[in-house]
Amino acid sequence: MDVKLLLSVATFCGTIIGVGVFALPYVVSQVGFWPGIFYLILLAAAFIPLYLLYGETLLRTKGSARLPGLAERYLGKWGKIIISFSTFIGLSASLICYIIAGGEFLSTIIGTDFFICALIFWFLLSLGIIFGLKSISKFELFVLFLFVITLGVLFFMCAPHIRLENLSGFYPENLFLPYGVILFSMYGLSAIPALRDILKGEEKKLKNAILIGTILSLVFYSVFVFIVVGVSGLETTEESIQGLIVKIGDGVILLGAIFGIMSVSTSFLTVGIYVRDVLFYDFKARKWLSTAFICTVPLLGLALGIEYLVPLMSFIGSILGAFESVVLIFISKRSKIKGDRKPEYQIKVPDPILYLICIVFVTGFIYEIVSFIK
Repeated sequence: MDVKLLLSVATFCGTIIGVGVFALPYVVSQVGFWPGIFYLILLAAAFIPLYLLYGETLLRTKGSARLPGLAERYLGKWGKIIISFSTFIGLSASLICYIIAGGEFLSTIIGTDFFICALIFWFLLSLGIIFGLKSISKFELFVLFLFVITLGVLFFMCAPHIRLENLSGFYPENLFLPYGVILFSMYGLSAIPALRDILKGEEKKLKNAILIGTILSLVFYSVFVFIVVGVSGLETTEESIQGLIVKIGDGVILLGAIFGIMSVSTSFLTVGIYVRDVLFYDFKARKWLSTAFICTVPLLGLALGIEYLVPLMSFIGSILGAFESVVLIFISKRSKIKGDRKPEYQIKVPDPILYLICIVFVTGFIYEIVSFIK
């Protein structure tokens, strides 16, 4: 694998594998391991056509527009308004999730108050936003390497404690519980423009970067869920690690916290840069103002605690999935007619499959809204 492709795959994996990884074992355990893994594979498969369509649309379009800019160009003002709502509400809230989780993980490592740790975490990642994409893509590659090592160490620590009976069972009353968290966990649309920038001059590799990155993330999630649920079963906690302590001991806390810091950091940086670039390219805001906005919004996370994390992730995932999937499908169709450059790859997804994806995401969004109201 050449360097550019490796950097783009690492960036994509680093964006997808974020704080959602720690909520996945809990929601999967509540519906049953095998049904939960099927759920994860099904929604990951639904994301792949969207990722590829977004990449193709970017390659059909000259310039550096992001999703709101593409929506305005191909759908008009209404498209930009809808997708901007998703981008600024959904992704800004995602940054808040990352700060909450990062503060908790750092607090576990250094034993200091959550507020102070979240502030330190926010400051360091804000510096990363300011430094930009070039340094971040290399950081993502380094972290991906550490991901693999950490997961391997965790597996060998937990393997003697995995029980097959913890992997059986099906609880249909919780069937919709994993939906929003899985969507949040598999969300990676914000990384696609960054992949194109990394692969500049070799854009034909964008398709492979998307496919490899999605599959690697899915495998990583599945292995982590297998480890945690295999050890903890129905006693799996919302943040995963506490449930392992009873079986493995306190040593797993430090390993889990380090793993958490890495996963949250990479997602924060890629999503933060994406929203900054949306403001800069699509809304013509000054670069310093765009950067200031991204570095300020996550401070709201300092006022929240870890107990808000799972419901917030679930709600954000449903918003991003519903709004962006529908609008992106219409954008891709219009770009095939109005695009101003020949793309390096093209995909053909039958309309019934695209409409089915829309129905799945919109239905899930409605369910989340109803659950929230209740």
